[in-house]
Amino acid sequence: MIKEEEVSQRAFELATRVLGPLVLGGTITPVRPLGARLALAIGDRPIADADLRTRIDVARVRRARLLAAVDTLPDLTGAEWAMVAALNDLVQVTNHELASRLTRGRHVRLLASVRELCEHLPPPRDVRSALGRHATFANVLSVSRTDTLVSWWTGRANFRGQPPTPRLLRWRELRRVRVEPRAVPLSEMCEGLEVVRGEEFADALTMWLSRSPLTDLATATRKAPLFGWSASTLSLVATPLGRTLAWRALARQPVDLVHATVTRAARELPAGFLPAKELADGFAAEVVASMKPKAS
Repeated sequence: MIKEEEVSQRAFELATRVLGPLVLGGTITPVRPLGARLALAIGDRPIADADLRTRIDVARVRRARLLAAVDTLPDLTGAEWAMVAALNDLVQVTNHELASRLTRGRHVRLLASVRELCEHLPPPRDVRSALGRHATFANVLSVSRTDTLVSWWTGRANFRGQPPTPRLLRWRELRRVRVEPRAVPLSEMCEGLEVVRGEEFADALTMWLSRSPLTDLATATRKAPLFGWSASTLSLVATPLGRTLAWRALARQPVDLVHATVTRAARELPAGFLPAKELADGFAAEVVASMKPKAS
């Protein structure tokens, strides 16, 4: 049995080091992996730091108002806390220092735990709940890691999410030192990590995104992972109010890419799922017919 003191402490760490920077902007500092059991144990609880809670509440409402006229949002639910934990663990999957040669399977087990956690997360109860989740996770695909390539006259070294070793930066002109930082988006953070395949990481990220259907639609034109219709996104556009929010989220993206994305995603649904395919096809047809590119 997990002790309440441990759950409270881990929730506090998640709030200050992951949730706060995600919603408010700033540097996310992943905490120790939580795993599915501990993430689900957090449950419905307020953020312990009252000042941080207020600032996050204000930022979430501000984000939600881009899509709907609201003054308040539901408090963070256990599902949202679990999504924060799952995001933390997804980032930790890409951490090359997570395991040693003797524990190489830890990356694989952690990724499996993220998938297990996502499978246990219920979809939003209603459209307002979907809006609340989006207000929390709208910035997720803006998360990136800074990698730095340092080269000099006799060699080079790549630093994955860490600052270069100071000794390599000495005598820059004499040693012809070049420093090339590169922002690596969340969807590409697993590249170069031999213990986890990129497509496995992408599948887990896709599953995570589907747990916040409005966020999934609000980032539908992303390069990776490719948007695909899920039960939660289809449920959202099946209701009049959810359809309206989906339209507003899509309208903030390049129209030509929106057309291509919803058409492709509808085409890729299996023909055997007739009601879902009809809904996706109908929505795509409405988008293409009504969402016109701006005149140049």
